[in-house]
Amino acid sequence: MRNERYSPTKLIFNTLAITLIVISFHKYTYASNSNNGKPIKTVSTTLPDQHIYTELQSINKGKLLFFDAHRINLSGLTLLSLLADLGIREHPRLTRHELSNIETTDKTLSLELYYIASQSQGNQLSSVANKPADFKAAIKNDKLPAYIDSAMPQFNAVIRLRQAINSYKHIKDIDWPPLTGTFHPQLGQAHREVKILRHKLVTLNDLRADSTSKHRLNIFDQSIINAIKHFQRRHGLKPSGKLDTHTTDALNQSIATRINKLQVNLWRWLSLPRIPPNKYIMVNIPGFYLTLVDKGQTALKMKVIVGKPSNQTPVMITELNSVTLNPTWTPTLNIINNELLPLHNKNNTALKNLNFHLVKGYGVNAVYREIPINLQDMLGQYRLVQQAGNNNALGKVRFNIKNNNAIFLHDTPTKHLFNRYNRALSHGCIRLQEPNNLLTSLLINHDNNKSETTHVRLASTLPVFITYQTTWVDHLGRINFRNDLYKKDADNTQYTLSKPTKN
Repeated sequence: MRNERYSPTKLIFNTLAITLIVISFHKYTYASNSNNGKPIKTVSTTLPDQHIYTELQSINKGKLLFFDAHRINLSGLTLLSLLADLGIREHPRLTRHELSNIETTDKTLSLELYYIASQSQGNQLSSVANKPADFKAAIKNDKLPAYIDSAMPQFNAVIRLRQAINSYKHIKDIDWPPLTGTFHPQLGQAHREVKILRHKLVTLNDLRADSTSKHRLNIFDQSIINAIKHFQRRHGLKPSGKLDTHTTDALNQSIATRINKLQVNLWRWLSLPRIPPNKYIMVNIPGFYLTLVDKGQTALKMKVIVGKPSNQTPVMITELNSVTLNPTWTPTLNIINNELLPLHNKNNTALKNLNFHLVKGYGVNAVYREIPINLQDMLGQYRLVQQAGNNNALGKVRFNIKNNNAIFLHDTPTKHLFNRYNRALSHGCIRLQEPNNLLTSLLINHDNNKSETTHVRLASTLPVFITYQTTWVDHLGRINFRNDLYKKDADNTQYTLSKPTKN
C-alpha cells in the first residue's frame, strides 16, 4: 500500500462549493482515490434529471418524500445515515440552509437515492440485481422506510463495513506522524519512532494499549513484533514481524484514506442483490478467496488464483449451471500466439508432451491429428485442443458459469502456486485450491480415476458473485485491507457531494 497524504473525500468537500439546486440535465461530481498526494481526478456524470423527481413526487401524490410538516421524517433520517456512510455527505444531519429549503433538499435526497437504487455492475443475467422500479414501488405502496433500510444489500459483511466506517470516523482527526523508511528496529532497541509505531498499532487495534509500562514505550519488544504480524495478516502481507517497505507504507496510510477506501468498497456492494440468496458462491478477487455460503453460514472457503493485471478477472453477477469432469481445454488466440507457439518453436515436441492435438469438427465427426512442425500454418484449418489428463490446464474439473468473457472456475495441476501471497497469476479464469470439496458441497459424485469427459447439469443454478473487495471486516471484527491489484480503487468514480454550508 502507498502512503497517501490526504483523503479524496475530504478534499472534494473542501474544494467544491455547495450545489444543492438540482436542475434539468444535472451533473454531479465524483472523486477518485488520491495517489501519493497527486491531484484527484474528477469525472462529471449525468444523473437523473428534473423529470425523474417529478415522477417520484407524483407517485407520492405530490407530497415531499422525506419531510413531514417541515420536519425530516424517518425515511429521511435513515437515508442521511446511508449517504454519510457512502461518503455522499460528510455528516448524517441536515444543515440550517438545507432545513430552510426543504423542497430543494427533498429533490436532492430523492435523486441521490434514485442513483443508489440504479447501481448494477458486472451483471451477466437477464435481470439486474437492483432496479429503480423497486424504489418507485416502495413509494407507491407506502413502504419507503423499509426500502431504505434494505437499500444496502442485507449481507452481514455490509453491516460490518458500515460499522467500521463509523468507527474510523471517530478517530479520523487523530495525530498520525509518519514512520521513516529507514526505521528498522531490532528486538530490545530503544528508538523515538517506536512510540509512533506503538501509537499506530494501538489505534488500529493490533496492539493493546496496556501492552507495556509507560517508561518502556520507546522499546521495541515482543508485543510490538506480535502486533506487526497481526497487522500484516490483516493487510495480506507476509507476517514477518518486520517493518519492510510494504508494512511501513500501510502503517503510514492515514485514517481518512482508510475511511475513503472503506466507502469505495461499500459502493461495490450496491451491485449485489438486496436480499442474499440462501446459498451462493462469492469470490473476492483481491482477497484471493472463494467462499460458499449456505443459509448465512460459511460452508466452504478456499484459496483461489485470479487473473494477472494484464488479464484481469472481471467483476460479475452470474450463476453456476453445470460442471465438466475431465474437461478438454481450447486455449484462446492470445495464449496460442503469446505462449504456446513460442514454446512449440523452441521445442516442437513440447505441446505433444502436454497432450495437445489439432482438432477439426465436433463430436463423432471430429478429426484429430498430432502436432506438426508447421503448427502455425495448420491453425487456419484446425483448432488447438489439450486433451483431458493430469497436465490439463483446467485440471480435473471445470465449473461453468454464465458470462460473456469465457471465464470459468476450475481445477489446476499447478497446486504449488497456492502457497504464494500474491495469486494474481491466471489469464482471467479462477483456479480453485480444493475443487473436489466444492463438488462434494454441490452433491456431485466425482471419480478422478475416470478419464472420459462428462458434463453434469445442476438441478438448480447457484448464484455466483465475483467481487472486487480491497477491504472488508471479517466475522471476528478485524478490518482487512488488500492490495489494489487492478488499480480500481484509484480509478473508482465514487459519488460524493460538496460539503454543506456551515450552520
